[in-house]
Amino acid sequence: MDQILSGTVAADLAAKISADVWPQKPRRGSLDNLVINAHFNMTASSVANVKVLGNREISSPLVICFHGSGDSCAAWEPLAESLSSSFRVLLFDRSVANAKVQDVLNELHASLREAKLPPPYILVAHSYGGTFARNFLHLWPADVAGMVLVETGQETPLDPVIERRQYEKQILGAKPVSVIRANTLIGKWVQFERAVATARDEAEKSRLAIQRQLLDATDKEDERLKKDQLRLSRVYHYLHIPDCGHHVIRDRPDAVVEEVHWVMNNLASKNGSPGVQRFSGLLERVKASMRQGF
Repeated sequence: MDQILSGTVAADLAAKISADVWPQKPRRGSLDNLVINAHFNMTASSVANVKVLGNREISSPLVICFHGSGDSCAAWEPLAESLSSSFRVLLFDRSVANAKVQDVLNELHASLREAKLPPPYILVAHSYGGTFARNFLHLWPADVAGMVLVETGQETPLDPVIERRQYEKQILGAKPVSVIRANTLIGKWVQFERAVATARDEAEKSRLAIQRQLLDATDKEDERLKKDQLRLSRVYHYLHIPDCGHHVIRDRPDAVVEEVHWVMNNLASKNGSPGVQRFSGLLERVKASMRQGF
């Protein structure tokens, strides 16, 4: 069973808002997206391919997806299709395997502006894609409204100084972050259990006892690295999926969709408290009308 650790209790207003915070609209604007996709793939073809899904009229933040190392956004298609009925989604497919993170992000950020896709953004990253998402957050923190980090945290290329500062400053503040941890060692545990079932002599059992200690230590370290990312924000979800391996995007897109909806429903208002940006503006207009009435 999935395990959820919640870092905040949603405000009464947010608690009443379900998945229809931004009502689903007819799926128009496909021509608009084709124009944007063509623009991106001409200007950013040196390092990436881009695909935008969803209706431009949707008012929620743009969801930007960062895939892992040795992967592509092909595995993200079911997830993106599901999200695009409620949100606008940008699949960012790095076409150059060893491109520098800074170069890739600079090109992405410039192309976003040229394509008139303004912030705020929700960053969704898997595995090594977390390095790109965290560096994007470092470079343009004001552009990021929230994050969903899927099986990230174990990658090393993120500058340790940047990582420490992000945690010390709690860089997201009240902007929500969701961390999804699967079971990276699920295959190793299956092999281990099979070996235990067929072990015959004491030497083999002793070797397996040592292997179990190593697996336990690795699992605990993985949990620590994943949970450390919760320190990015005061508003967080931690989701553990023990019966799923590393490829959560491919195998459990439903879990990622739910966490993106959670982030959208807990967007930080301008005063830094949990809420939903769309409704914070409405509340201000209601207050203004009341003051005028009195």
